[in-house]
Amino acid sequence: MLKLRIIAPFFCLLNISLAQLPVARDTISVIENNYTLKMPWSNGLNYANFSSVDIDLDGKKDIVAFDRQNNYVKGHFRCYINKGNAGKIFYRANPDYSYFFPTVFNWATFIDYDGDNKEDLFFFENGNISVYKNMSVQNNGLSFKLVKKSLSSNYTPGGTSHFTNIYASPAGLPGLADVDNDGDIDILTFSSFGVIVEYHKNLSKETYGHQDSLNFELGENCWGKVTESNCSVDFNLCNKRSSFTPSFINQKPYHAGSCLMCFDSDGDGDKDLIMGDVACNDVQYVHNTGTPTLALFSDTTKLYPNYPSKNNTNTQVKISNFPCTYYLDVDNDNKKDLLASPNTYAGENYKSVWYYKNVSVTNTVNFQFVKNNFLQDEMIDVGQNSFPVLLDYDIDGKKDLLIGNYGYYNNGVLGARLTLYKNIGSISVPSYSLITRDYGNLSAQPNLNFAMPTIGDIDGDGDMDILIGTSSGQVHWLENTAGQGNLCNFSVFKSNPFNFTTVSAAAAPQLFDLDSDGKLDLLIGTKNGRISFYKNTGTISVPSFSLISSFLGSVDVKGDPNEYGLDGLAVPFFYNDGGVTKLLLGSVSGKIFQYNVPANFNSPFGLISNSTNNFNEGGQSTPFFEDINNDGKRDLFIGNASGGLSFYSSNSPYVALPESSFSKIDIQLSPNPCHNELFLSFSNVNFESINFNVFDLFGNELISQKISSAYSKIDVSVLNSGVYFAKVMVISRSGNYTSTKKIIVE
Repeated sequence: MLKLRIIAPFFCLLNISLAQLPVARDTISVIENNYTLKMPWSNGLNYANFSSVDIDLDGKKDIVAFDRQNNYVKGHFRCYINKGNAGKIFYRANPDYSYFFPTVFNWATFIDYDGDNKEDLFFFENGNISVYKNMSVQNNGLSFKLVKKSLSSNYTPGGTSHFTNIYASPAGLPGLADVDNDGDIDILTFSSFGVIVEYHKNLSKETYGHQDSLNFELGENCWGKVTESNCSVDFNLCNKRSSFTPSFINQKPYHAGSCLMCFDSDGDGDKDLIMGDVACNDVQYVHNTGTPTLALFSDTTKLYPNYPSKNNTNTQVKISNFPCTYYLDVDNDNKKDLLASPNTYAGENYKSVWYYKNVSVTNTVNFQFVKNNFLQDEMIDVGQNSFPVLLDYDIDGKKDLLIGNYGYYNNGVLGARLTLYKNIGSISVPSYSLITRDYGNLSAQPNLNFAMPTIGDIDGDGDMDILIGTSSGQVHWLENTAGQGNLCNFSVFKSNPFNFTTVSAAAAPQLFDLDSDGKLDLLIGTKNGRISFYKNTGTISVPSFSLISSFLGSVDVKGDPNEYGLDGLAVPFFYNDGGVTKLLLGSVSGKIFQYNVPANFNSPFGLISNSTNNFNEGGQSTPFFEDINNDGKRDLFIGNASGGLSFYSSNSPYVALPESSFSKIDIQLSPNPCHNELFLSFSNVNFESINFNVFDLFGNELISQKISSAYSKIDVSVLNSGVYFAKVMVISRSGNYTSTKKIIVE
C-alpha cells in the first residue's frame, strides 16, 4: 500500500475526530444514456487547469485538475489515476490524493523544472509565481516542499542588476517551457500592463551546468514582437527594448488576464503560442517563424486547431468565457494532446473540458476534436454547484436521486435545473439511471438560478412537494398535484408563496419539524453563513411560516474572508439521532460542521466538529444524510461547487450506531505519521475500559485490543505503509465516548 505524505504544516488536518459519520467511500452504479459511468461520484469539474503528474508513483502519468470553482480564489485538486494502456483512455478518480497537495489559490500548473522526472508545482500567490518541489519517493509516497515563495528575474541584464518578482496575474496562466532549447524551464508571462509577453530566460544551465535552479533574467519584454489586446493579435508593433512600459501600451486596452500555452506545433524547434484572454470565447494561435533564441510571430488564427488551414472544417476551441489550453498526453500514445477549459467563473460548467486528440504521425501536431466533456462524461456533473436530495418520485418504494444546481451555463446564460436519477436497483442495492436534466420544467421559469431543493408534504395531501431556495433569498413551491400513491406531478410552480423577501440571499431551505409539534417548519441556510428558523404557525394542510430567529443556535460558518469575502453559504441538514436532534451544516469552505441541537433550540448549538470526518472535496459542501440502502443506518451524499457528488456508505464495521452519549474528549494519537508504534492519550476522565481498533480503507479490521491506561503505547508494527482509521472507544459509567482518527503508517 502506498504511503502519502506532505512536507508542510497543513499535514495536521489528518488528526481530526470523525464524529461517527460514514467514512467509507462507495460506488453506487450510475447509468446515463445506457452507459455505465466509470467514476460517478468524483465531484464534477468546472474551471480547471490540467497537468500530467505521476500521482501514485507507478511510472505512468496521471491527470491533476486544479478546479478554480465558482468565483472564489481558492481552488481544489481533482486527481485522476491513469489505468489505460497504449492508445487507450481509462481514468479512475481518487479524491483521497487531493488531501496531499498544498493549499493553492487562483491557478496551479505542474512541470518538471529540475529534470528528476517528477512534476513540480507552480502556482499563484500575491502577484508572484511560487514553487513547490515534488519530493515524492516510491517508499515514502507523494510529498511536496516549498522551495520558492516568489520567483524573481533580473529586469536589466547586462547592466546594473535589478531583480524583482516575475509578475503573474491571478486570472491568467503563464507559459512554462524550455523556450530556447537549452535544457532548463523558462517562463513566458504577460506584463503587469497586459498586451505584451515577457520572456524570462532561465540561467540554470548557463550558470551551473544543470537545470535544477530557478535563476531568471529578462530575455525580451516583448517576446516575438507580438501584442494581444481585446481579443486581437498584432505583429511587429514592438521591439526588444529595456523599457518596461513601451509607449504603444497606452494605445491598446489593458486586460486583466491571459493564459499562454507554449509548444512546438510544426516541429521546427521554436515555440509557438496559444493565447486565451479573459474577454474572449476563443483562443488565438500565433505561429513563430523565428528561431528558438529569437522568436518572431507572423501569422495567427482564431479558428484553432485549424492551422495552417483557416477554414472552419474542424471544431474550433470556442467556450463562452476565457478558454485556456493544456498540452498533455491523455491517451497513452506518447503524443501530447490538447485540452481546453474555461479559466473563470461564468463559463460552461457541464460540458467544459474539450479534448482534441493529436493524430499526427510526425513530430508536428494535428489536433482532432473528440468531445467537449472529457472526464465529465464519466461522472455525475450537473453544472454549477450540486444540491442532492432523495425523493421516491415514481412511488415504487425506492429512493430516487434529485439534484438541484446553481445552474447550467449555455452561451454565457445561467439557468437553474433539477436533475433526476431513477433508482433502478433494489431497496437494499440501489442503482441510478438518468431520467432528465430538467425535472419539473424549471427551464420554463425566467431568471431562475440557484435551485436548492427540499422535500416534504407541506400541504398535508399525502404526497411530497418540493420547495426551492434561490439566489435572491426567495423560496418557491413546486406543488405535487398527483395525490397520495400516484406518480409525482410537479406541474404547478408557485413563486414565493410564503412571501419571503430575503434571507441574506442564497436560500438553502430544509423542511424539518424542529419543535416537534407535528408540522414541518422551514430552516433556511443563508449566504452570510447563518440559519434562519421559520416556525410553521399554520396547519398541516395550510402552512404559514413566521420568522423566529435569523441566527438560530448562534451558528455562523463564514469562511476565511481572504478566500471567500463575507460569504458563508450555510446549507443545513437537521436529523434525528436516537431521539436527539443533530445538525450537519455545509459551508462555503467545503468543510462540514456538526452540532448537537439542545432541547431548547433557542440556546446556542453545541459544536461537535468544525471539520466532520475531514470531509472537504471542494468548496460549498451540501450534505444530505439519509439511509439509501435500507440497512437502518444513514448514508451521506455531499454536493459541491463543481457540480458533482461524493457518496459515503454506512456499510463499514467501524461506523457504529449512535452511542448513548458523545463528548469532545481530546483523544490524541501520536506521532502521526507513525512507524511501529503509536501513543494514545486523552483528558482525565473516569473510565472502565478502552477499546482500540484499526481498520483499512475498505473497512477490514486489522487490530483489536483492550487498553487499560489513558496513556498507552500501542504496537502497530503489523501494519504496512499506508492510510488507516483508528477507532478509540472510552467506556465509562456515564456513557461511551468514541473518536475515529485517520492515521498514516510509514
